Amino acid sequence: MIGTVQGVGFRPFVFRLATDLALKGWVRNDGDGVTIEVEGRHPRLLRFLERLPKEKPAAATIYATDHRFLSPVGFGSFEIVTSEAAGPPRAWISPDLAICDDCRRELRDPADRRHRYPFLNCTNCGPRFSIIDALPYDRPNTSMRSFAMCAACASEYDSPHDRRFHAQPVACADCGPTLTLRSPIGEALERGEAAVVRTIETLREGGIVAVKGLGGYHLVVDAGNETATAELRRRKRRSHKAFAVMYPDLATLRAHVDVPAFAEPLLQSTQAPILILPRTALGSREIAPSVAPQSPYLGVFLPYTPLHQLLLDAFGGPVVATSGNMTDEPVQYLDDEAHGELAGLCDVFLDHDRPILRPVDDSVLHVVTRPHLRPQMLRRARGYTPLPVLAPRALPPIVALGGQMNVTLAISRGREVILSQHLGDMDSLEARSAYERTLADLQRLYELKPERVAHDLHPDYVTSDLARRLGLPRVAVQHHHAHLAACMLENQLDGEVLGLTWDGTGYGPDRTVWGGEFLLGGPADYRRVGSLVPFRLPGGEKAIEQTWRTGLALLRESFGGDFPRDLPLFREVSDADCETITGMLDTGVNSPVTTSLGRLFDGVSALLGLCTFNTHQAQSAQLLEWAAWEHGELVEPLPMPVVEDELLRMDWRETVRALVEARRAGSDPSLLAAAFHHAIVQSAMDIVRRLGNGRVALTGGVFCNRYLTEALLVQLDRQGIDGFVHGQLPPTDGSLAVGQMWVAAHR
Repeated sequence: MIGTVQGVGFRPFVFRLATDLALKGWVRNDGDGVTIEVEGRHPRLLRFLERLPKEKPAAATIYATDHRFLSPVGFGSFEIVTSEAAGPPRAWISPDLAICDDCRRELRDPADRRHRYPFLNCTNCGPRFSIIDALPYDRPNTSMRSFAMCAACASEYDSPHDRRFHAQPVACADCGPTLTLRSPIGEALERGEAAVVRTIETLREGGIVAVKGLGGYHLVVDAGNETATAELRRRKRRSHKAFAVMYPDLATLRAHVDVPAFAEPLLQSTQAPILILPRTALGSREIAPSVAPQSPYLGVFLPYTPLHQLLLDAFGGPVVATSGNMTDEPVQYLDDEAHGELAGLCDVFLDHDRPILRPVDDSVLHVVTRPHLRPQMLRRARGYTPLPVLAPRALPPIVALGGQMNVTLAISRGREVILSQHLGDMDSLEARSAYERTLADLQRLYELKPERVAHDLHPDYVTSDLARRLGLPRVAVQHHHAHLAACMLENQLDGEVLGLTWDGTGYGPDRTVWGGEFLLGGPADYRRVGSLVPFRLPGGEKAIEQTWRTGLALLRESFGGDFPRDLPLFREVSDADCETITGMLDTGVNSPVTTSLGRLFDGVSALLGLCTFNTHQAQSAQLLEWAAWEHGELVEPLPMPVVEDELLRMDWRETVRALVEARRAGSDPSLLAAAFHHAIVQSAMDIVRRLGNGRVALTGGVFCNRYLTEALLVQLDRQGIDGFVHGQLPPTDGSLAVGQMWVAAHR
């Protein structure tokens, strides 16, 4: 039996089921998953096969089973036998699981022997992926191997009727990990319960605490304290990007964000992701302005470890719990490195002595509500990694390296595409080192030796350079083709699909910057059938940061040399800078051609006066989307005709002219933001109708924009066209490795 069947209480479940049916035999973990041999009367064996998949533990996933009837051998009882690890492993590794209700009750029960113990767990919850060193998943193969169980824990571990039966990280205060509060220079200040008390005091005084959690460190601060959150921003060098907020319970969380009924189970699930939800009026008043500047949303989540639950129960209100790192660097998870890197960011460390073997950041989702409710992944990590995406057929051994931003990597094993946790951007040496460690770790853990490597077509990506250094046959995959293939694989689509592959930057075969593409095809091949009217990016990557440059390029292209200068961006940029950029546009020097919809969003945001400088990825596009939500959905679209050369092209120039004239006449920027979104939808639907394909995939980072995604899905639905989006994978470059894998498998 193959699937997520190790580390989720599957063997104890099998023991209880076999005992209930008076069957004899054995069950064991092995490299393939779980092997079971049961002996008894034929009707009871059939009943066992029927009940097994129906009554399995909630966290278990059965991918494949193989059963056969053998001659009886005369077993005397049913036993859990010692695990075997013969041959390469095929079992699925369970993700880390959020604290279950039973453990939460014990944590809060003064009569329970694990009352207030910050590392309690059972077969239904606790660390898995972050502590496993090898398969099969047994205690000697985890970072818990150095903690010898006390008699009481061993008794639970050995009892088939206890929910801690073979729970590998099982521990208590007498035998398990312990807490230590340390100063920024590593001096031990308090231990155990006293460390928790002192941590709460620090938070209430406005201090910043680096808390070692499940898959790394969080930087934690009082979410209602503006001075403290602003100080965290200063130290972390993160000027605007929102912080995530952890709440002690669902009732407190509901007061600050609108939580639709269907979202509550997601927040309380074993994955316990960060969920982006709209603020309530109270949430806007009581959460410090520096937590999520200018945003109508909050990224919220509930405590997913006993330690988090202890802290939040004692604090009694929400805290910022953001990744423990300097902005744009990998999350810290190793004690010594964390103490070196985070010492300047925090006032104290709350440490523990259970080693984290691999970093796992928090997963982030939002919910697409129209025309059908569906959660959409924005960052795939804790709770979901390393569960595989399944291909319809077995793949050759391939490693796929992803791109340059929002990077993940993938390896193949049979039908499984095993995607790494979110690894971030590859701009720093630290990020590149973390990436290479993860690549080596996954290959070692699954004992896989790839025969070929898939990578992005861009020759200058760090991952493309690594592909060359691996010494394997290489498959270079065009960026947007990988996006389309990933969406197709996730949605199990074959044949020809029309992909709206919209993002910020992707290297095109014509050596221009793509990003607003209509691709027709599948994993084996594609044709570019539509795009935007191209424009220039003065300064190249500099224009991504200074979005006013792109705004100026749009004006120049739309109006010619005599463009209006009474717009907000000209109040923020000097005449000399404007003349310099205009000269670059005239000559084409250092001004690459692009068809990027993400960059078009940047420029329009600058023209409306919403954002002239990006301080973090997609900031200007987010502000444009939020302005559209502020206005609402009933709006007359701005014009965006479709013109035709060798491609069908969305002509944004007329849109910009209309938008600029309306802005100069005093129109509300939120109205124009909404009208711009609907112009894109109307123009895209015109191209979709002309091409006549009945299946449309929406993929690429632009589709993190829920306003645009929902408006397009509604229009596709009205036209009877099937629209497909990502769910278990992000639409961003976080899914590129999966798409690269699927394309490479067809070469």
